[in-house]
Amino acid sequence: MKVVPDIVELTLKVYNVRPAMKNAVAETQAAIDQILLVCHKYIHDNEDIKVSNVATNKDYDYTRNKEIFNGYSAQQVLEVRLKDIRQIEKFTEDLLATKITSIECVRYDHSRADSIQRVVNLLALTDARKTAENMCEKMHVTLGKTIYLSNYPPGGTPMGGMHTSGNEYELNLYSKSFGGRGFKMTAEILEFQDVAFAGFEIRQ
Repeated sequence: MKVVPDIVELTLKVYNVRPAMKNAVAETQAAIDQILLVCHKYIHDNEDIKVSNVATNKDYDYTRNKEIFNGYSAQQVLEVRLKDIRQIEKFTEDLLATKITSIECVRYDHSRADSIQRVVNLLALTDARKTAENMCEKMHVTLGKTIYLSNYPPGGTPMGGMHTSGNEYELNLYSKSFGGRGFKMTAEILEFQDVAFAGFEIRQ
């Protein structure tokens, strides 16, 4: 079953390297404050905005098998969920006006994903029985009672679930120029799949 998504989740990252750690942390937190102002403009539920702690480290370049110390790095990450997918272009446009470093892992989803998956599960079970009935008709036998029904292959794991028609997207911002693997504003079509395994008695 193919469904147009109505939710988009994004990972927003700020990363700075400075000679002094306190400066790297201060600039990172200032950028995060800018980004949060933008997020609260479009996202009204605080549960849809999650902010990590600041992670600090030493930053090195490797040139001719030698470590060159660049300074101290500070990184902070936001996980956000935009429930009005129509706002994605304006939202990302406003994000680009901040000192954000990258937009990563853009994931499309649907607010009714669980219920859609249950419908697909029932469709798979219905198809399994219809297939068995067609096989019995060809063999001139009658389909008997159900012995088992499962979404798991024998000794295996579930084979269904939700998939997108493409991959996750990333937008790395180097002086606000586009880089990385590419970024799409258009929503991916979601594909919900499931597999049913059924066993029946056969009557002559």
